[in-house]
Amino acid sequence: MNLTKVVITGGSGRIGTYLTNYLMDNVDVTVIDNKPPKNSDVRFVNANILDFSVLESALENHDGLIHLAGIPNPRMTTPDMTFHTNVQGVWNVLQAAENVGIKRAVVASSDTATGLLYNPPDWGPQYLPVDESHPLRPTDFYSLSKHVTEVICRSFGDRGKLQVIALRPSKVLTQDVVAETQIPTSDISNFHLWAYVEHIDIAQASTLALNISDISYDVFFISAANTLCSRPTLEMMAEKHGKLPEIRKPDIYESNPYASIIDISHAREVLGYEPQSDWRRYT
Repeated sequence: MNLTKVVITGGSGRIGTYLTNYLMDNVDVTVIDNKPPKNSDVRFVNANILDFSVLESALENHDGLIHLAGIPNPRMTTPDMTFHTNVQGVWNVLQAAENVGIKRAVVASSDTATGLLYNPPDWGPQYLPVDESHPLRPTDFYSLSKHVTEVICRSFGDRGKLQVIALRPSKVLTQDVVAETQIPTSDISNFHLWAYVEHIDIAQASTLALNISDISYDVFFISAANTLCSRPTLEMMAEKHGKLPEIRKPDIYESNPYASIIDISHAREVLGYEPQSDWRRYT
């Protein structure tokens, strides 16, 4: 798929700014946000994803879409505002994109959609590493909003007019985050289960997802290959949950004891994704 005009919702945010700059050399980029981007050379439309008519107008004359806009974590605002913004927002964006004839949409979901991160303390992974077939059991409002986001994405993909790919990035790691975090960590209470990803890999995965051919809908975990752990991953998991679940790919942890709990095989095999993330570059 050869896309030349791509719109990024939430393109003025931390991830959006990086992604915009990453794409600008190869495609014509438009940012939709409620604040202007740092790069004044980027075409900018001031719009809220909850304003459908303005959004639809802003999406015209584009053939690709990356949807990042929304509430990025459960601590920013109230549960009702988080759920409404994330769920109504993604429906608005995809419906408007379908209406104006956009061909491919890449949507930011989250590894929280599994329910494994803000989860009941007695409910850990059913097996390791966790892949896209793992059962979803979100119980908090933020994780639920991401699960519903994926349901909406699949619905639009099934309709056959707009191809939709949902990406589930892990915790986004940047140099400023590293400065506030003890890495490597031995904290077994870490609710991200020590999984992470850097901006470069979100940009890589988004670009691959924009351009791959003939996918009506799919979802991919996007993560680093390793963890933030100071001890082997399975040792940390056993201590956190009192026992280990089924290890379906023991060779992963045999070859790298610090391998992620997230299985990125699907992204590797289908998208051609190969993670570059490594927290060591910051230390």
